[in-house]
Order: sequence, then C-alpha cells, then structure tokens
Amino acid sequence: MNFNQLKYFCAVCECRTVSAAAEYLHISQPSLSNAIKEIEDEFGVKLFYRQHSGMMLTAEGERFYKMSRELLNRAEQTENIMKDLGRQRKILRLGIPPMIGSVILPKIYREFLAENPDIHIEITEGGQQELVGKLSDGLLDMIFIPYENTIDKSFSSVNIDKTEIVCCVSGKSELSSKNSVTAQELSKTPVVLFKDSFYHTAEIRRWFRLAGVKPDIILRTAQLSTLQSIVLNNVAAGFMFRPLVDEKKGFKAISAEPKMYINISLVWKKDSYLFSSMKKFKTYVEGHNLF
Repeated sequence: MNFNQLKYFCAVCECRTVSAAAEYLHISQPSLSNAIKEIEDEFGVKLFYRQHSGMMLTAEGERFYKMSRELLNRAEQTENIMKDLGRQRKILRLGIPPMIGSVILPKIYREFLAENPDIHIEITEGGQQELVGKLSDGLLDMIFIPYENTIDKSFSSVNIDKTEIVCCVSGKSELSSKNSVTAQELSKTPVVLFKDSFYHTAEIRRWFRLAGVKPDIILRTAQLSTLQSIVLNNVAAGFMFRPLVDEKKGFKAISAEPKMYINISLVWKKDSYLFSSMKKFKTYVEGHNLF
C-alpha cells in the first residue's frame, strides 16, 4: 500500500463514483479501479459495494476511509509545515459565516491583501458547526465564529467585536415604524432564517422560545442574498447583524426586545502549527477594527 493508493481510495469515497474520481484525479478509470482492487487483494477485504447509483462503502471500507483520511491529512499538514519553514507556503485557508463575511471580507481584501500581496486566501463559507468541523479536521487554518459567552478551550482566539442581532424588514413593512419589537409582535409575521447549523439562528430560535412563541418560518437558507431579497421584497422579516442592515437601502433595522448581542472571534486550533500566513493575519486582526 502507498500514499497514491490512499489518495485514490479517498477520492472514490468522496466523489461517490469511479468516473468522477478519475476525472478529479486526472487519471484513467482502469488505473483507479486497479488501485482499489490492489488494496482489497492486499488486505483481503471488500471496500465497496458496486451499485448503479455509485460506490457504497462496506463496514471495513468505512473504517479504512477514516484511517486513510487521517493519514492523508497528517501528511498534508507535514508537507505544509515544511513548505512554510522554507517560506514556500503562502496560503491562508479561512472559514467564515456569510453574514460575518459580508461585513469584514471587503476590508480584508482591501487592507490585508494589499499589505500582503504574496498571500493567497482560500475562503470557505458555512455555518458555525460546519466550519468548526473543518477546522478540527485540519481542512481550514482559521475561522471566524460567533458565540455567546465563552470559546471552547481547544481553540486559541482573538476577539473581534460584539454586535447586535436585529430584526430587519422592508421599508414598506408595517413594522418599519418600530424601533424595537417583541417575539409576540412577530408571532404572525412570516420569518426567513438561516439554516439551523448557523449559530445566530439558534440564538433567534431561543429568543422566540423564551417568549413562548412559535415563529412562522417560511424558509431556511444558507444564502445571505436570498434572505436579503425576501426581506427587501416585503415577503418576510429576517434577522441580520446591525452593521449589515444599517448600510443597506430599503431595509429597516429593529432592535429585538430584549436585545440580542453576539460576540465574534477569529479562532484556530490551540495545538496547531501557526503558519507565517496565520501569524500575519492574526497580527492584522488584532490591529484593525473590522466591524
């Protein structure tokens, strides 16, 4: 068994079909199939069930995939560390929730990259749960996360800011004349939220729950633009960070009653190697007001 075989096997697991994995790896399908067969023959196990819909892992295949992915991640991490020591690694893999990204990414592109043109930032958008998982798996270097009180002790962090979560409505909405709104007052108003994997959605649902109100949720989305479009067209009310609403024409920001606030920090694994790009970004975040 060699690392190429592990890469081929993991590619099939993640692409679901041999043809898709072969295209991704830029190799022929027979070469890929032979590599999988060589692993199965070497260890005397069956790794996949071949089905019309694709490749399904056996129990042995599931276990082998987990171990193989861990080995490949560790090998990639080792390679990246050595490249960084030789100053060849100029990449920062950054995870960020969509709303936070909408506020701070323009500043990062305008300021940080202007000061560090040799660094390439790879952005991954997602909810907090997804981003924390990718950070823990070594697929991201740093992530921005919202939180209420404390950060998990397995992370190191730099505090960014504290911001208000506000109810946002169209300027045409009957609610637009209000400066604050209770959950009871929103009980009969359609609401659009981000998906449950987004941290601030959990805070909003808790706000409704503590008031004994079941909100009329018409859509859960992962796209900020979708939420903004629905609110702007006066179809439903939504919830966003105040800086994001205040700068948008056609929207009205209304404070929740009681008010909701959220902390935002840049975090990374406490035991991880700090690449030079991570050190520079940490220094930048510490010295700039991003919100």
